[in-house]
Order: sequence, then C-alpha cells, then structure tokens
Amino acid sequence: FGSRLQLSLSSLRLSPLRPTSSPRQAMKLQKRLAAEIKKCGRGRIWLDPNESNEISMANSRFNIRKLIKDGLIIRKAVKM
Repeated sequence: FGSRLQLSLSSLRLSPLRPTSSPRQAMKLQKRLAAEIKKCGRGRIWLDPNESNEISMANSRFNIRKLIKDGLIIRKAVKM
C-alpha cells in the first residue's frame, strides 16, 4: 500500500495563500444577507464603512439582524 501511494510535498501543487481580499469583496455575504432580510436589492444596502471589522465578522442572518437594529446596516432610500 505504501509503495503504490507516495506523496511528497513537492509533488503537491498548492497555490500560495492569497492576500486578504478587498473590503468590498469581504462584505459580499453580509450585503446579500442584509438585502434578503430587508427584502430589497443589494444596491439599496448601505454598510457603515467605519464599522467594517464588526460587519465582516457577521456571518449569519441573526448577526446581520442585530447590525441592522444597531444601525450599522441600513436600507437606502429610493432615488427619484
């Protein structure tokens, strides 16, 4: 068994770790969840840029609802 299956670290082609994604990319999930909760499109959702660390930690609907209640995520008004 061991002779047929030999793996070495050099044979595995692992991609290097990517640098942290851009802030806009990191908030994609939060914006989508907030839009579903507020029943509007993603473009109507405003995420407080000063609280980006706290918003990026929210990864569930419960946490997004809490941020909406706290005013860190709001639904923008309709443009006329």
